[in-house]
Amino acid sequence: MRKNLSILIPDGESQLLIYVINSLSQIKGIKIYVMANIAFLPIRFSRFIHHFSYYPRTDNSLDWITNINFEIEKHKIDLVMPIFENGIETLIKYKEKLDSDKLCFLPAFKDFRIARNKWLLAEHLVEHDIPVPKSFLYSTDMLFKIPQFKFPVIVKPTEVSGGGDGIFIFFHKEALNDFIEKNEFKYDQMIQEYVEGYDIGCSVLCESGKIKAYTIQKAIMLNSNPFKPLLGVEFVNNEGVYSTIEKLMQSLNWNGVAHIDLKFDKATHTFKVIEINPRFWGSLDASLIAGVNFPYLNCLMSLNEPFELPKYNYIPYYNLKGTVKRIIKNKSLIFNYGFIMKNTQVKYIIKDPIPVVLKYGIFFKNILKSKFRPKSKLPMA
Repeated sequence: MRKNLSILIPDGESQLLIYVINSLSQIKGIKIYVMANIAFLPIRFSRFIHHFSYYPRTDNSLDWITNINFEIEKHKIDLVMPIFENGIETLIKYKEKLDSDKLCFLPAFKDFRIARNKWLLAEHLVEHDIPVPKSFLYSTDMLFKIPQFKFPVIVKPTEVSGGGDGIFIFFHKEALNDFIEKNEFKYDQMIQEYVEGYDIGCSVLCESGKIKAYTIQKAIMLNSNPFKPLLGVEFVNNEGVYSTIEKLMQSLNWNGVAHIDLKFDKATHTFKVIEINPRFWGSLDASLIAGVNFPYLNCLMSLNEPFELPKYNYIPYYNLKGTVKRIIKNKSLIFNYGFIMKNTQVKYIIKDPIPVVLKYGIFFKNILKSKFRPKSKLPMA
């Protein structure tokens, strides 16, 4: 690879930015340039960001593209790497408007839309004989009719991106009907049979449907809300997961990165695909510690630089919240320096502490402000 490389991340307002920076900062000679539509971001003060540019939020996609073109020219950018769905989708749609051919590998628009929309994905999985829970689309402009489902079932929006937002579980038909009748939905909702089994995920980097890098990670610590991101994972080797994901990525002719959530179905002993995050993911630090630097490999692939399929280590990993929970349960762990540095994200916080300090400083400041805010008094009668 060339000695120096300048990378522009045009959607730097995404919370995923810190994880992408943690990965790219491991490579000497990479200069990270960030564009964002929020002026004050804690990550702006990262020691690894070479230049930060603020542009006010615009609803005109072409204005955003114009700003990217300006940054490319001004800073002699080598690669443009969007990291979140909205930015990725916009650049796929308007890539011909970029002044230079410097866009990282991205999927075709049709394939991206299938991956992003949970109902389109469910239909695609059925069509290609890839295991998926039984699913049904409830549209806001149709009468609600429930097919013969085995309860419990999950209701989730077809378009909301990750994080477990808007996902609910129902154990009886009456509760599901009540939920549907009492709510107005911004997005179409998908109803899906709940799979009894364990969570497992696969992160990939692909070129024309071929897997160039991957990791497989099994859940070992769930969030308090089981639909929220995992607090702890263990990297494993699983041929069943790999063969399922290999078939899926080939069926989509996928280009670029993605993270796929699956569940092992105890009843059928199959791995069922739950959803695809067609972007970078919140556990990039875990992938990095295990030995796979997905953002950097994405750069290499986009520059047509060859690399071998990387091997990853079969280790446990805990994010910051998961680490704190483990220490609370086992206080002696706080003295296990080796484990904390090799199996948690703490070492990346130590290397670049200011963004994290500012982030939690703002968080606690807002909590205190809300706690001590004077309560409005009702007017006297």
